[in-house]
Amino acid sequence: MKIEILHFDKFKFDHEEQLHDIYIKRISQFRNIITDIKTVKINNKGIENRIVKKKANEYFVSLDEKGEHFSTEDLKVFLFNNNFKNLKFIVGSTDGIQKGILEKSNKVISLSKMTLTHSFALIILLEQIYRSATIVSNHPYHRV
Repeated sequence: MKIEILHFDKFKFDHEEQLHDIYIKRISQFRNIITDIKTVKINNKGIENRIVKKKANEYFVSLDEKGEHFSTEDLKVFLFNNNFKNLKFIVGSTDGIQKGILEKSNKVISLSKMTLTHSFALIILLEQIYRSATIVSNHPYHRV
């Protein structure tokens, strides 16, 4: 499965970018289940174009505080029990994600009932993807 995280804003602090890089590197160790992971800074027009022209093997998931709430276990099952080929996550800007993009997404999920900055949402998503990969790989990172 290939995962691409589309986001609108740049990191405001160096430590945010460092955490991003750490989790990208960690996830990359699980090439047997996640063949590629990348993040792409994009604007509304770019996302609209991509979601309107989505291919049959692409699945778009928008992050929104009003979306479906997932536990870590729910995310793990969602990621690894659906045979996704190209999974695209959309992390909104300061103003969130436009209604039209939310409506065209295959799924809308929430990381928290709280409002998060876009950079924190991106980092939390990366950490949860990593955690999910460690669970299915019986890696000791995730402890219950």
